[in-house]
Amino acid sequence: MIVGDPGLSKSTLTACMAAHVSCGRHWPDQSSCPEGEVLLVNAEDDPADTTRPRLDAAGAVLERIHFLDAVSDSERGGLRSFNIGDVDAIDEFIDRHPEVRLVVIDPISAYLAGVDSHKNADVRGMLAPMAALAAKRRVAVLGVSHLNKGQSAAIYRSSGSLAFVAAARAVYLLAKSDDAPEARVLLPIKNNLGPDTNGIGYSLRTTDAKIPYVEWSSEPVRQTADEILKSSSDEQRTATQDCMDWLGVVLTNEGVKASDVMKAAEEHGFTPKTLRRARERLGVRTDKAGVREGWIWSI
Repeated sequence: MIVGDPGLSKSTLTACMAAHVSCGRHWPDQSSCPEGEVLLVNAEDDPADTTRPRLDAAGAVLERIHFLDAVSDSERGGLRSFNIGDVDAIDEFIDRHPEVRLVVIDPISAYLAGVDSHKNADVRGMLAPMAALAAKRRVAVLGVSHLNKGQSAAIYRSSGSLAFVAAARAVYLLAKSDDAPEARVLLPIKNNLGPDTNGIGYSLRTTDAKIPYVEWSSEPVRQTADEILKSSSDEQRTATQDCMDWLGVVLTNEGVKASDVMKAAEEHGFTPKTLRRARERLGVRTDKAGVREGWIWSI
């Protein structure tokens, strides 16, 4: 599983992982990646105008990427939406595409029809057949999920029942890095498949057509998932909210020079990190005033 707050481009990361598998490209730690086909089950992004451009930007072999959004309804006839219980549909798909090595379900919460995601027994019963399929077919099944709003250790922060984390063989936290707005870190929460490792960092880049893609970093990330979640404390969130309120007054529709805003923020006691978080959460628009001019911030 990969878990993280909304808006962190988790789907861009899964597109990158699918690209690695589709062409057998080594993982960022230089470990080998088995080459094969990928099955994507994605409820949040349109394949044509969102997912395929991301796959293309990631260097995927597009003919090896498949999409599943509906399954046959034997009772009513026709098609219906896929849900986690439709293990047979994935099994039959792999019969037709035996080179599938990765199945991505993004987000897993969108495919829980009829299941209470907060009941351990229900979740375990739902995930057991999928785990059995993964073992039988020797494929990786990657579930994407959000974080809950708790303040506990990272292993308890995945949305829904703890059974999701308990059933998964490996769980990673996706979070923003303090280094830069576009920087991300992928940190291990749980790993039953190998030795403990450091996290991996990457930056979000965009093509000329403004399509996001992942650029891996070669430097290991020393922070732990617990440490980076702890850094988002109530005190820091309050400072960010105060800065958001201040920005809402300072900024106008016409815009203000970014350098002036940064100087004023420093005078008010807001750190650069707090200012950046407030700007991102408030959705501040940034525009270049001209070739030789600075940046303009506006609401």
